[in-house]
Amino acid sequence: MKNISFSLFNIFSILSIIILIIIIIAPFNLINLEQAQRIAKWKSEYENVKYSLELVNLHEGSIIPLQEEVEKVISEAFIWERILPYMNVNMQQPDYIKGYRYRKMNGTLVNKTGRYFFDKFVKTKNGVILGLNENKQEITGENIPLYYMYVDINGEEKPNRIGQDIFFLNIYRNKVSAVGQGRTHAVMKADCSPIGRGVYCSEYYLLGSSL
Repeated sequence: MKNISFSLFNIFSILSIIILIIIIIAPFNLINLEQAQRIAKWKSEYENVKYSLELVNLHEGSIIPLQEEVEKVISEAFIWERILPYMNVNMQQPDYIKGYRYRKMNGTLVNKTGRYFFDKFVKTKNGVILGLNENKQEITGENIPLYYMYVDINGEEKPNRIGQDIFFLNIYRNKVSAVGQGRTHAVMKADCSPIGRGVYCSEYYLLGSSL
């Protein structure tokens, strides 16, 4: 009888430990699965955006025309109007987003004077949120982006964090690239971490890397 009781106690103890391990590990596995799905979606959306901007190049001559090629002053609004028709946006009634907020990967607020602060957004027919900012820095060569594009792959749905569901693109006159391109793997990995901004995740994930 004692042997049976001892055996049952051992079985229940082992089961309790297994259940405890599952409870501890399951949330992390769920988070990893969700992030893997977001990374896959970002890769797909990156190709969609890149293709759309290639169409702008094909039909408009370039994403961003030279000053002498247009009669009006080149502005964010002008470039936005030039790009939007190719971005799966309802041009009859564009869905401009208000009251939308986001944070860095580490949870801190984005500085309003920073390069990656956006406050004007439009939603595509697929629910992706896009933003566009002009590079206010001095343009010293062709390798300096003229504009930055903001892409939230799952729209207003949380987490609304840079590097998790929010990514960025550099827009040049005739090409586009993910922010982080050209940075070393170590720099991208450090930025694309729970204590980083998450900005370089845009390129880091495209290279096949993950947290």
